[in-house]
Amino acid sequence: MKLLLIGNNHIYQNNLPETVRSLLEMTGQKSHVTLLFAPGKTLSQHAADAAVRFNITFGRYDAVVAQERAFGFSPDAFRTAAASLFSLCRAAGTVFYPFMPFVGRENREAQLSMADTFLSFCRAEKLSFVPAGEVFTRLLTDLPAETLYAPDGRHASPFGSYAAALSVFYTLTGRRRALIPETFKDPGLAAGFDPARCRRAHQEACHTVRLYNG
Repeated sequence: MKLLLIGNNHIYQNNLPETVRSLLEMTGQKSHVTLLFAPGKTLSQHAADAAVRFNITFGRYDAVVAQERAFGFSPDAFRTAAASLFSLCRAAGTVFYPFMPFVGRENREAQLSMADTFLSFCRAEKLSFVPAGEVFTRLLTDLPAETLYAPDGRHASPFGSYAAALSVFYTLTGRRRALIPETFKDPGLAAGFDPARCRRAHQEACHTVRLYNG
């Protein structure tokens, strides 16, 4: 799979692109991952960026995952930018996946509004999307916030980025059953994360992706 990831720190930090590549390759799918990112950039700014548009048009990617900014989220701006990127991807023969980020630790109520916007847009356009923010929501029901969030409460911890990478993996592959991390060279285990928490993240990412994408 030739994959393009577009976004800001949420999709860059803790080597999330390499985690996605590792998950794909360790389950038998040879992959090449390209990253276009800038700190704090919105989806609208990415959609207007000449380098992004050039890459989508001429990069011959199998899939494009494009992340919206979590802070200052605008439903109207998201819909306009996502529609523009979707149009570019469709013309290029590339599958487009919007990436829903996770909001700040102290602003969890904003996640519901974002999820509603992503869901309504993607259902109208018959698109699947990466529900990373909702995977966080569900993991937070039984994991402490500091497991998923960096000390600033806005960005992901290494384990949080692992959970977000799993959200991308299950969206791209469409797997219906969660993998058992101990049965392959799971990057979470390689990073030293607790095996039980790795299994929990796999289960939740798989379940939440199926819930939102069918």
